[in-house]
Amino acid sequence: MDKLFEQLPQIISAAAQSYLGTLALLSVALSVLAYFFFAKASEKVKVGIFVLLFLGVLGFGAAMFRASGAAPITPHPTAVTAPLSKEAKILLKGAAQDTSGLVLYEHFGGGVDLQTNGKSMFPSQADHHTVALWEAALEELVKEGLLVVRDKQGEVFEITKKGYDAAKPDGR
Repeated sequence: MDKLFEQLPQIISAAAQSYLGTLALLSVALSVLAYFFFAKASEKVKVGIFVLLFLGVLGFGAAMFRASGAAPITPHPTAVTAPLSKEAKILLKGAAQDTSGLVLYEHFGGGVDLQTNGKSMFPSQADHHTVALWEAALEELVKEGLLVVRDKQGEVFEITKKGYDAAKPDGR
């Protein structure tokens, strides 16, 4: 139990990296509190408290997801204005080689992952500079209209015809 209390700040900071982590931490904390407060209560009281806590966590989760509705990156249908960065070219080539033409930018726990064609672009998520480079490459491709966002969370991107054309060896 002492190790839990020693690592509690790291657990909380890791959970705070995403809405799902915060929701999970809240659920665990409420469960522990409910156990200590209502361990000796009757079954009806326990069920009633469980339902109320469940509805509260559900409502809080819905509010968090509604509040997190950050606008996804939207494409600009303008012509390519500048040469692509090295990372953007690698990402575009990977998307063009992917059988479904997708780039996935996944948010989870304490981090993110960017992958296409079965390959992750982040060898180490501890290196924030690398993460920032690849995020900029993704934004660059979307801005140039070479990738489009396919979901509301901004985690699924699909290569466009313009992207396929630019990924060809003679495209740039």
